Amino acid sequence: MQMLYIREKSKDGHTPTGADVGAIAGRLACWWFLLTAIGLLWIWPLVIGVICYMRNPWVTAVFLGYLAYISVGHGAKAARNCSWPTPLRRWSLWQLMASYFDARLVKTADLDPNGHYLFAVHPHGIIAISSWINFVTEATGFRKLFPGIDVHAATLESNFRTPFLREYILLHGLIDAGRETIRRVLTGPPGRSVLLVVGGAAEALLAAPGTYDIILQARKGFVRLALQTGASLVPVIAYGETDTFHTYIWPPGGRGAAVSRWLKKFLGISTPMCWGIGVFGGWGMMPLQVPLVTVVGAPLAVEKTDSPTPEQVDRLHGEYVAAINKLWDETSAKYGKNVRRGLTIVQ
Repeated sequence: MQMLYIREKSKDGHTPTGADVGAIAGRLACWWFLLTAIGLLWIWPLVIGVICYMRNPWVTAVFLGYLAYISVGHGAKAARNCSWPTPLRRWSLWQLMASYFDARLVKTADLDPNGHYLFAVHPHGIIAISSWINFVTEATGFRKLFPGIDVHAATLESNFRTPFLREYILLHGLIDAGRETIRRVLTGPPGRSVLLVVGGAAEALLAAPGTYDIILQARKGFVRLALQTGASLVPVIAYGETDTFHTYIWPPGGRGAAVSRWLKKFLGISTPMCWGIGVFGGWGMMPLQVPLVTVVGAPLAVEKTDSPTPEQVDRLHGEYVAAINKLWDETSAKYGKNVRRGLTIVQ
């Protein structure tokens, strides 16, 4: 498709180029993703405000019935059984977003489509952009690189109880991050797999440009699930993820850090201090245009153990830590740009 170039000059005399137009389109795609990522914060107030404004008892009754359906009815099961089609994975909007970051997915080993895999991504960054582009969507060609692998990203269960956000993320193939759900997916049809951003919301509070500080030492639940299901562990490093925003990290003992911990505890989401660029330049909340390269390591074979002992969990966890460090050593020189501090397990 031929790109149409804008020829009019802006007030500062600059003539926008095709690259400018592409960057703006990419920022708009990022803006849409950002709305998705923080849907918990704005959808509920918006929906409740609209219902209160309408004051229609029929609308209120339908909405309450819908909430019951998605919370405790048959609709609640959709987030656990991968039953929905996933057409939005191939939405062209995500290709614009991937182009904005020049995002790439790098394969270092083949994956047998008859197996099950638990992909563990590090680091989380502010909003896990790399995980969305590479695993939730087909913008970088995951299914071409790994044919037969049906990966489903796990997210907070509360997202599936948020009106309309639920349907939107189900159409992308997301599942809730509950243990039973992950266990069910990893014992499903051959090739069905799960993506976890292991560090989660806590790791987002550590994100700073040029650093790769990860929370892994105390995160052993994903290892236990791998043992219980026999799913292979696949280490993944998202280079550039922590460079997508400027950040300010609160001093550990300050009020800001305490408030962030409180919000994470009660809302399940983190609120890092971050800023990027505006849609048309300047400061704003759009991610910075930095290259994102996500490297998928070789799978770590796991023998299924129905009731793993703490010693077995610790042993496999140690093997996984060695695998992620090995992947960093083998790929950071090629794909890590502007690294100030290498991969560091801080917790």
